[in-house]
Amino acid sequence: MDDFTLMVVITSLMAVAAVTYFLRQRNLSTPATRLPPSPPKLPIIGHLHLITDMAHHSFSRMADQLGPIFYLRLGQVPTVVVSSAELAELVLKTHDHVFSNRPQLVAAQYLSFGCSDVTFSKYGPYWRQARKICVTELLSPKRVNSMQVIRDEEVTRMLRAVSARSGLETDISEMFFHLANDMLCRVAFGKRILSETQALLAGFCLGDFYPEWEWVNLVSGTKRRMMKNLKDLSEVCDDIINEHIKKREQSTDPDDRKEDFVDVLLRVQRQRDLEVPITDDNLKALVLDMFVAGTDTSSATLEWAMTELARHTEVLKKAQAEIRPVAEPKGSVEETDLHHFRYLKAVIKETMRLHPPVPLLVPRESMQECTLQGYDIPEKTRVFINTYAIGRDPNAWPNPTVYDPERFVEAEVDFRGQDFRFLPFGGGRRGCPGYAFGLATIELTLARLLYHFDWKLPPGMGPDDVNLDEIFGLATRKKTALKVVPTLKHGIKKDGSRVSPI
Repeated sequence: MDDFTLMVVITSLMAVAAVTYFLRQRNLSTPATRLPPSPPKLPIIGHLHLITDMAHHSFSRMADQLGPIFYLRLGQVPTVVVSSAELAELVLKTHDHVFSNRPQLVAAQYLSFGCSDVTFSKYGPYWRQARKICVTELLSPKRVNSMQVIRDEEVTRMLRAVSARSGLETDISEMFFHLANDMLCRVAFGKRILSETQALLAGFCLGDFYPEWEWVNLVSGTKRRMMKNLKDLSEVCDDIINEHIKKREQSTDPDDRKEDFVDVLLRVQRQRDLEVPITDDNLKALVLDMFVAGTDTSSATLEWAMTELARHTEVLKKAQAEIRPVAEPKGSVEETDLHHFRYLKAVIKETMRLHPPVPLLVPRESMQECTLQGYDIPEKTRVFINTYAIGRDPNAWPNPTVYDPERFVEAEVDFRGQDFRFLPFGGGRRGCPGYAFGLATIELTLARLLYHFDWKLPPGMGPDDVNLDEIFGLATRKKTALKVVPTLKHGIKKDGSRVSPI
């Protein structure tokens, strides 16, 4: 089909869709409701024209004009965006039972094997069982602690790569991504692999806004891309599962401490008392959930933390002054030292406040009608919580655009969704179950980087020259890679002794 013919086909389909849309709107009879404020919309596309590729910024600007709750029609999808801690609490706590469902997004339907992971599965018996498995088996405190060896090995691997660049301008962003990717792959699969699934899951898909128009995904090529990626994922996962089954059958050592996520899920799959049987596709979805979500969020947080430390040398030096006296007698930072580093934890929290890894929490969908601050929220409304706007709300944070870790030293603010001004891992029953694993990785990596190295910006670059533009993804990363100059100060341990890398 040549370009002209394709254009004619698309135009014809859009014309038919437009007629259908107006007929449906004319015949639609709904009771009067008091919806949240809304900007003017256009036919068919509704408010889609107001959304940029940085949707959290677009929503923040609308909140400045319309208030902390507003209503949009994104294509065919009724949508509500909330941008204050008070409204977030209503959604995630007061009415959590109403907003615990997920919209069935196109990418998740394909790449999460029918939305059968924890993140995107519908609220119900399967989701409750899957989350229980993740919380009690995959991400329990015992399991997170058992992964210390992997964290230690992978962080040390990265430190050696950094030390080889001592005194040289270094792309630390790329190193953070490879660290998180390698670590999650070892934990999940027992080996290192790469995946491009993050990009597909992160992108906005036109079909998500026109769920009744199946042809949109066909004409746009989205379905073809998803099917190809799904085939690749299935083949990789099948090989990994078969390899694990063969290894277990041949092994004479039943030591559970050597289990990775696939081993755990294969063991759970064999249990007879499951409320909902776990299929092989479910197993693949649960493992990929850990991998896909964990890689981007951990690396993005590390990237933004080092960006702010490089721009604020007084914060960097204060964090190093806290870490180095504890680490110097042993020559390294160990996980048992992390509880001493209150200021480092404040640095990480302040980074997540100003640069939330997921600035728009994974959308929810109302399961019944509900009222929020006097506004009616219809059933099957998609709800976004703009944590980017909440973290910069002057009503919640003094001097919200200033990077100041001291605010978290002076007042203890909970990570786990209990303080609705600060939601880096979401909240309510759909909050992220992997926060402990993610924090352990981030804290250990950052502490060791600050102990072993001094850091500065490249020659000729000042704090105001650092580009803070973002690029949208599963986690919001820097648009341009962070370039810094590390200087080795303390040799990296190897086999129990301090040595300086070659």
